[in-house]
Amino acid sequence: MFKRFLMSISVFVFLVFFSIAANASEKESKEGELPVWMERVSLTGTIEGDYSWSEHNDVADKASDSTSDLYISTVELGIEAEITNWITGGVVLKTENIGLDGGGEAVLIDEATISLQKDSFPVYVVVGKRGQPFGVFESHLITDPITQDAYETVRPGITVGIAGPIDLDLSATIYKGEEMMDHLVEAELSSAISRTSHTATDEVNSYILSVSVTPFPEQLTLFGSYISEPGYIDRNSTLSFGVNSQPVDGLIIDAEYFMALQREKYDGQTKEFRERVLSASVAYQLIDPLVEIAVRYEHFDDDGMAEGAGIWAVDNRYSAGAGYSFYYDEESGLAAYIAAEYRLTNYRETTDSIDKNNEFFARLGLSF
Repeated sequence: MFKRFLMSISVFVFLVFFSIAANASEKESKEGELPVWMERVSLTGTIEGDYSWSEHNDVADKASDSTSDLYISTVELGIEAEITNWITGGVVLKTENIGLDGGGEAVLIDEATISLQKDSFPVYVVVGKRGQPFGVFESHLITDPITQDAYETVRPGITVGIAGPIDLDLSATIYKGEEMMDHLVEAELSSAISRTSHTATDEVNSYILSVSVTPFPEQLTLFGSYISEPGYIDRNSTLSFGVNSQPVDGLIIDAEYFMALQREKYDGQTKEFRERVLSASVAYQLIDPLVEIAVRYEHFDDDGMAEGAGIWAVDNRYSAGAGYSFYYDEESGLAAYIAAEYRLTNYRETTDSIDKNNEFFARLGLSF
């Protein structure tokens, strides 16, 4: 009920700002010209169709057969309105996995934000639902990195930040809920392990501290963030830090590391498992034609959770892939592209579970 109410309010606020901008700008437009407000509104979108194949359809069963799927992985529409030079409103509508069980059932509001930021003033404010600034999750492949699967935190919140020299961005965010921990448990990095049942908080007392800086423009960016949420008895806190480097034209190096500082005990467990996750990738881009090739290595250190709980868990993952934009217009942003990815995952296994899995992914997409 709260989510539906928040969605309704977000859309209402966006439409109010949209109407104000339209009414004000139409008065300024000249006869025979498009209304000025149309210059302040931009539309973006993405449609992607995917094919996937997996050697095993069940990690828990080493005798399981292969499986494959063909589906629409993403349909996304974004609307952004620049009300003034310091007020921006945006909404992103999205549905995923059309054709898969449990996917594509409804179009959801993936993002709904109001941003207050002026170039000449260092302080900015962002209010609304979005992926909050915990982790960067750079990806050059079809699949998301393990770090994003485990830690992406999409909740309504309020961010207050400061922008400074060398692209300094220092911010604090508050929100309500236990999204990061729920996401971690549901990330399919291990067989079923559940959180200890408890009453969820009724207070806005989850928070994120985030910082990024670019000491060498277009060559090196450093970033880090800290998140803290309420949990069962203990709070759950995690630290992340990473780097994005482009030492030469076309070469991109990304690395991000997450480490649990404090964890609640999972249901039925006597030990507090403090996991660590690493994702590192190297990509090379050609401009003409627009081609990108990439490799990625990932490691999930479960702090003995699989052994202690007698379950399987992801250990190492290796990915390689390439993408090609067979149509791309830099001025308009229109693009059509194809991509492919091979992925090998090694597991900490049980008696019945698999020790590794080979997977293949292919995508045809367009964006505007």
